[in-house]
This record gives sequence, C-alpha cells and structure tokens, in this order.
Amino acid sequence: MSILSQTCIINLIKNAGMVRNYRERPDREPWVEAASYDLRAGRAVWKDPDSGSLQMETFRPEQTEQPILTLKPGQMVIVVTLEELTLPADVCGTVYSRNRLQKDNILALNAGHVDPGYGGQIIIRLINLGSTIWTLPLGEPIFTIVFEQLESDYEPRSVTTSQKDNRSASDTLSAACRTAEHAFSNPFHDLYQSEIRKQLIEHDNQLETTLREKLASEFFRKSHVQYLVIEVALALFAALVLVLKVPWSEMIKWLQ
Repeated sequence: MSILSQTCIINLIKNAGMVRNYRERPDREPWVEAASYDLRAGRAVWKDPDSGSLQMETFRPEQTEQPILTLKPGQMVIVVTLEELTLPADVCGTVYSRNRLQKDNILALNAGHVDPGYGGQIIIRLINLGSTIWTLPLGEPIFTIVFEQLESDYEPRSVTTSQKDNRSASDTLSAACRTAEHAFSNPFHDLYQSEIRKQLIEHDNQLETTLREKLASEFFRKSHVQYLVIEVALALFAALVLVLKVPWSEMIKWLQ
C-alpha cells in the first residue's frame, strides 16, 4: 500500500467526495497537509458525573462563538468528527490523535483503521489523564487521518456490499449516545466508586466515634467541676448554719 499525497487527497475530495464538510483554506481549496487531513471535532457527548444524564454540544457553522467543552481529570467524552468520509473501494485510512492530545495528557481510544468503502463520521473516545481541566473547542482539528491506496492487484468489492459500511449522521449520533450511556462518566472514579464509598463510610463512623468520646470526656470533666462547686457551696452553707445556731453569749461566758 502507498500513502496518498496532498495532490491525490485533494483530487479525491474534489472529484470523488472522499471527505465531506471539509475545512477550506483562504483560497477555498481543501485544507490538506502534505500526506494527511486533519479531522475536526463536530459533536461531543458525555455523561454528567453528578446526574448521570447525557450531555451534548454541537458545532454550528452559523455561530461566531462555538461551544467549548471542559474535560475534568479522569472524565471521558465521546467525540464525533465534523467531517464525513466516503472512502473509495480501493482506499483505506488510519486515524491518529494529534500531538496536542498527547502533550495535554489526553488519551484517544478507538482511533485506528478505517476500511475501504466506509462512509460516515468517525467516533473516538477521549479520557483526560491529566491533573487539570482540559478544554475542547468544537470545530477545531483534533484528529489526523492518513489515506492509503491498496495494491494494484486488489479487487474492489461490489457497490452493494460496500454500502453496508455506510453510516448516516443520525446513526452515528445514536451510536455515540449509546456508547456514552453505557460508559463511565469518569472511569477512574466510577471504577472504584463502591470502594471509595465504603472507605468514606468507615471514615465517617470512625470520626463519629472519636467525636462522641471527646464530647463524653468533656461532659464528665464539666460535670465533675459542677459537683465540686456544689459540694463546696453545701459545705459553706452548713458552716453558715452552724455559725448561726451556736449560742455565742453562753460560749463566751463558759470560756471566761
């Protein structure tokens, strides 16, 4: 197999519609690199970590400001490309994550081989492996696809068979939603959620026991002081009563 050059990719885009919704240069030509094309983020689907409901953001070309997705540490999001591929029967592709993702500690899953004859968008999962929030502006290049021409002795499949690989935009969105629905919102948190909850309960119980013991100790110390004050007060009261009842005039005469 041979990798298609910039000229070949542009010709297949313009004459065979190999990439739909492609990005244009200022001169209106397809924005193609020397031997690849950069796919853009068109839609993002994820599960809210708090409510568990699905959330979605979509690129809208008519808008000046596009949505910006914030990916928390450990969080996962399903990204659907803005472009749709229509690969000829003798061309395959390989999707890679751009260098920016690796530098930002973002793991891309499902990026890989695209069979000849495939038609539709590309779905890729992203997981934030970093310790800080990562932002994903929709509409910006995020993946790279390299196209390869199959060997000359390859016999293309029939059109009827290859059409089975076509996937509409609605089918792609449904697949992305199903993936997000059955996936963890945060794989590293959700995977150990039960263990985290167990340890938190044990910590709360231990903290409650320690607090009870401390309060009980302080209560007994206060009670002891109160009892001591009461005993002293009673002693003084008894002494006062005794002083008042003593016949001091007779006592003085007796002493004389």
